[in-house]
Amino acid sequence: MPIPTLEEAVEAVRQARGKSKPRKFSQSFELLVKLPHFDPRKPEYKQNKSILLPHPIKSTTLAVFAVGEKRTLAEKAGADFSMSRDELNALSQDKKAARKVAKGYDYYLAEPELMPTVGRILGPYLGPRGRMPDPIPPNADIASVVQREKKTVRIRMKDQPFFSVKIGEESMTDREIAENALAVINEVARDMKNPSVEIGDVLFKLTMGSPAKAKPEKKQVV
Repeated sequence: MPIPTLEEAVEAVRQARGKSKPRKFSQSFELLVKLPHFDPRKPEYKQNKSILLPHPIKSTTLAVFAVGEKRTLAEKAGADFSMSRDELNALSQDKKAARKVAKGYDYYLAEPELMPTVGRILGPYLGPRGRMPDPIPPNADIASVVQREKKTVRIRMKDQPFFSVKIGEESMTDREIAENALAVINEVARDMKNPSVEIGDVLFKLTMGSPAKAKPEKKQVV
């Protein structure tokens, strides 16, 4: 199935809005892509990557494990939560609090020297969710790293013939959501030998709504 055009994706987003009743909270938009020829033995179906979106999702949450100035700068740059080494170690005695931290955020960053501590204490909870933190490069501008991370989504293909990812929220325009979706699809397609065959139905849905499929335009027979 051909990858949808921008116009097709925009129309599917519009239809998805119409399939959801107004709610008392801001809903997220989810992209679901079916993989009709899924084979877990093939590398193209083992993708685990981060993709930079053209339009950031404001509701994306980020936790940072850092100390000193880097922690302060991360908070100023927009990190939703931060934790030092001592606070991390304290979690080893409080599994309930550790689970709460591990389930409370979309993405995680950590200074390299804290990665072993994060792995030891939070790894059992973050690992199965595919949420282990990315290391902060030693000499990187922490503000830029945080801002970039909040514009990123992760694709993790497991053992099912599809993948899904949050690509937007109700407050965004149809075009912004569609462009985010196509950024994801095109990045995934780069690792596939024949994307027009390996990428199947492309669906959009709101949190509490029904899915709407992006339908490629039918070619006219001359």
